[in-house]
Amino acid sequence: MERTEPASFAQGLKQLPGTWNEFWFSPASVASMAWVRQLFALSIAFQFVSYLLWVPQWLSGDGWLGSQAGRYLIGQGMPDTGSQYRWSILYFLTSPLAGQAVCVIGFLASVLMFLGLGHRIAPILAWACMMMVHHRAPWLTMPSEILMSAGLFYLAIEPGGSLLPNPSLKGSADRYSVLANIALRCLQIHWILWVGLSFASMLQQPVWWTGEAIGLLSEQGSGWLGKITRDAGLGQCISLVFLMLHALSLVCLCNQRLRSLGVVFTILLGMGYIFLTGDLLLGLIAGAYAMAFVPESMRTRDIP
Repeated sequence: MERTEPASFAQGLKQLPGTWNEFWFSPASVASMAWVRQLFALSIAFQFVSYLLWVPQWLSGDGWLGSQAGRYLIGQGMPDTGSQYRWSILYFLTSPLAGQAVCVIGFLASVLMFLGLGHRIAPILAWACMMMVHHRAPWLTMPSEILMSAGLFYLAIEPGGSLLPNPSLKGSADRYSVLANIALRCLQIHWILWVGLSFASMLQQPVWWTGEAIGLLSEQGSGWLGKITRDAGLGQCISLVFLMLHALSLVCLCNQRLRSLGVVFTILLGMGYIFLTGDLLLGLIAGAYAMAFVPESMRTRDIP
């Protein structure tokens, strides 16, 4: 027994490089990216529609957060603020029409993403338009937008094939690419890190341990469940279950045998974001990231 364990450990070390290469650089079906890209496109399209409701008015030259106020709030001219790395066309084109144009172009790019047209140009264009808003008003950036911008960056690696049938690309659904696998792995790791950090942050808040978090959120007007008092038994149970969903999804997503269950927990987590915090876009983007964990055989089924 004493000889077997060191030998097994040494064998595991020898297999580590091969396992690493297989994890990152084994080819994956390009068609497996289709549903992932489409769910991201739908979420990002909703985001740009929501931008249209406030970006032209708020971020115009004489809006609520005019260009001068924007430059001040990012700390322009002050050392160690990182303002030199923030650039947006909305600082120079201060008309509300410029804000509308950024939102419309981003929306059209997300439509092209959904259809699978434009290949890498569509996610890059949508990402650039989103950055124009983020760098103009970084203090207004929501968690869903951070996840969206990261997803767009990864989809630019390999967005997958077109949704529309193209006779000239016959057999493209069976095409395999290392870049498709890298894009999926980046999406998976980013989501696991995000959920893990969110879970660690929640554990630092006593209201999640005591079960008062959902009641506190309802008092702040968040969530779709109406008013729930902090000492209500139902609210306390929901708070603890929502907290545990983060841990369960992490454990299951990191286990190959339990990954399908982890996808279910991630979808439930997304539904929790919608109903408990009132963040529709965060729930939608959680579903898009969950699709990256669905087994390839299921993602490619019934895709032309």
